Amino acid sequence: MIAFDSYILSVLHHSPQATAIYNNGELNIAYANQGMLDIWCADESIIGRTLCACFPNFVQEGFCSILKNVWKTGITYNATEVAATIVVGDKKIKRYFDFEYKAILDEKGETYAILHTASDVTERKLANNRMERQREELSLSYKLDRLASTLSHDLKNPLSVLKMGNDFLLKNENLSVHVAKRWYKNFSESIQNIESIINQTLQLNKVRGSKNMADCVEVDKKIGEWINEVKLNFPEQQIEFQLGHLYSLNADSGAVYQIFVNLIGNAVKFANSKGAYLHIDSEETDQGIVYIFEDNGIGIPEDELTKVLLMEVRGSNSSHIVGSGIGLSLVKDLMEFMGGTINLSSAIGKGTVVRLFFPQSVEDC
Repeated sequence: MIAFDSYILSVLHHSPQATAIYNNGELNIAYANQGMLDIWCADESIIGRTLCACFPNFVQEGFCSILKNVWKTGITYNATEVAATIVVGDKKIKRYFDFEYKAILDEKGETYAILHTASDVTERKLANNRMERQREELSLSYKLDRLASTLSHDLKNPLSVLKMGNDFLLKNENLSVHVAKRWYKNFSESIQNIESIINQTLQLNKVRGSKNMADCVEVDKKIGEWINEVKLNFPEQQIEFQLGHLYSLNADSGAVYQIFVNLIGNAVKFANSKGAYLHIDSEETDQGIVYIFEDNGIGIPEDELTKVLLMEVRGSNSSHIVGSGIGLSLVKDLMEFMGGTINLSSAIGKGTVVRLFFPQSVEDC
């Protein structure tokens, strides 16, 4: 086994991809190849020390917190074009990276190592930013107009039911109670469908106004109200809500409401039947505030994490649960329009972790 391990480490040492291995929950650096040392602007003297002790800026920027959560949950974390500050002497250099924190599990399903791989994509990110600025408004306007047209088209069906039923009742005044009740039930269902369609349209068009409408949202005071609203819509679902320290956010209050209610609603809707929980916490980094939503629900297939952020796309394991596939797309649009980001980590049967980054400081409120 020792020879095999030496062989593997030799391969990793010559790999062009930056690689590091952490072998305990305190993030002890058991191995780092030259590619990773170059990214960190460090040398081999850091081997055997903890990542948090060697790089305090990684603690401040939230990377150590993410890694510790990967160790705890065993759920691999992937991210693309994430900003990180590299400290070289007295200089701080902002770079962008694609990276993966791969949880390595033993036969009991417990984490015994994390494999960290990374690529510096700064030049790609800066080029993409230039292109994105040029097409952002056009792209968002197109997406909203397309969805508004689709939803408007969908209104025709429930409206037709209401019109048909109204005409039928006007022409047949002496109906039996049974027939009348059946039509009233149809009316009720149609009205609920119309309300749902209108709410979705209003939610998505609200994105247009989410810039330049920032105010102080005291999440710790609002969260109970939002949770109760979701619970009213899912009275049969039993789930425990675990709340950590919730920082206030300097953002549009309507957008924050939509984001939180959608994510809380997803956790409740896709909860497992026994011992279900949703843990909501937040932390401050140098560049903003991160909100973490961690549940133990049905999870999302790992190869579908990017797809489920697209409009009207749902996880392949959620077809038995009613939904539109709009919620996560709406959250992504709102976060990006406010200059933030959303990241999903998930595993089937283990749950989902959603991280929201709001670019601000606590002093903004």
